Amino acid sequence: MAQESFLSAPVLEQFLLQARFTRAVASLRLQEAHARLLGDLRIHRFRAGVDLELSGLHPRDQVPEEGTSVTLTILLGDEVLSLDATLLEPGLDAGGAVLLRLHWPTAAAHLHRRRDMRVAGPDQSPLKARVTLGTRTLDALVVNLTESGVGLALEESLRVELHDRVDIDATLPDGAHLSCPGEVRHITHLEDQAYPTRLGVVLTPPPDMDLEPIHRFIQARRTDRSHTRPL
Repeated sequence: MAQESFLSAPVLEQFLLQARFTRAVASLRLQEAHARLLGDLRIHRFRAGVDLELSGLHPRDQVPEEGTSVTLTILLGDEVLSLDATLLEPGLDAGGAVLLRLHWPTAAAHLHRRRDMRVAGPDQSPLKARVTLGTRTLDALVVNLTESGVGLALEESLRVELHDRVDIDATLPDGAHLSCPGEVRHITHLEDQAYPTRLGVVLTPPPDMDLEPIHRFIQARRTDRSHTRPL
């Protein structure tokens, strides 16, 4: 079961202070919606009981109008905070950059553990991938992804052994390419399923591999699903 906490006002302020000083990643979505509206945001400052300002807007970002009801999600270490608020008129920082402004939330903030947040779920289309196993290259779906492993669904029923080596190639939603070797650690065969072979693979990236695209994708998916049902 996933664990969820409701933060008191003083605890919320301490969380926001820590998130500000560590430049924790934040995002916005419309309330009751799954898709992100704006991402890669940071807390600029806040006035408890009054408002909250966010920096990180890009020139191409479409800022919703004042009064829009949104959910703010902040990733801090192993914790995911989400709170509901309404947008105020945008502000400017000292350098002239646009700041998002939110009313101070009137409802309690929710705190989840990151491990309880789905990265792929029924309402998020799994990523298509190509998996090379020995001399064969097969179509697959990435149904789950963490910083260290990936869950794969293969469209063929085939013989796979524990500790077999695989190579995974997929294109992430932001256009970044994931190409990484791994080792099979879990195997499940399902009858009468479109993707009957399910593999749990531990990623074994080479020392010089850039894992930042994977981390950005995982953060985006977790913030998108900050209000999802427990696993």
